[in-house]
Amino acid sequence: MAFVSVGQTPRLDIVPDMLSQLDLPIAATEFGGLDGLSDVEIAALTPRTSEQAIITRLADGSDIVLSKPRIAERMAAIVSRFAPYDFDLVVILSTGLFREFDSRCPTVNAQRAIESGILALASQGTAIGIVQPLAQQVYEVEVPALSAYRVLMSHASPGDRGALAEALVDLAESEIIVLNSVGYTEADRAMVARASGKPVVLARRIVAGAMRLLLDGRREVPRSYHASPILAERLQRLTPRERQVLSLAAEGLSNKAIGRQLGISPKTVEIHRSKVMSKMEVTSTGALIRLVVSAEHPGL
Repeated sequence: MAFVSVGQTPRLDIVPDMLSQLDLPIAATEFGGLDGLSDVEIAALTPRTSEQAIITRLADGSDIVLSKPRIAERMAAIVSRFAPYDFDLVVILSTGLFREFDSRCPTVNAQRAIESGILALASQGTAIGIVQPLAQQVYEVEVPALSAYRVLMSHASPGDRGALAEALVDLAESEIIVLNSVGYTEADRAMVARASGKPVVLARRIVAGAMRLLLDGRREVPRSYHASPILAERLQRLTPRERQVLSLAAEGLSNKAIGRQLGISPKTVEIHRSKVMSKMEVTSTGALIRLVVSAEHPGL
């Protein structure tokens, strides 16, 4: 598996935790958008006045704010160099990059995965509260697909309990809260859930769920899904390839893009998608995503 992150590697604050959530033997290789750059070159990636920002971490544990479009281009260049079968799975380890990555390996785009989860929840008429790691992201980040829904925004640095508590004031009218960065931890989720009394969606759990569906080539259902008997029983009906198509379709990928990642034709993808919808007993992609999100967050 390849993890592609915004900052410098290794990301000891994220990758080991995500691997621990998977019941599979995994050899992980990390690639960072800032790897190999000098201090001067990194400083040159500071956001210009007209550029959106993203926060990431350096190897020494300190945080740095970068130009989102320029670091995204560096990450896209890394992914474009991967040949088919170089990796069983590539994970774009950032929830702030609103772009596609041209990958020839099966890929989980963390932003697309969490965005699909938010859309599926919002479509139920639920008021969604989103916590971003940077204050400027509250004003910068616009998700056109969410324009028809009620979305409340606030900000807090991962691990900052005081800031997370303050963010809940802004999100008082929300029904579900989303911690929209892989930097947020299970401890952050538990604290926000206790303080708010509301269901809290953690980006890491959403991404881990997508990873499981793409990686698990065995017929048995991952143990983490046993808390959701309905989903576990329906997933048991799917072939390993159908689970892969399910995961990529849930990110909103076209049949052509899914086919490119899995090395199959768009027509074959279309057939698999039809079988997935039938076996999962749903009539829309949104309903399918809600099933998966709920399995990752029992009680949602």
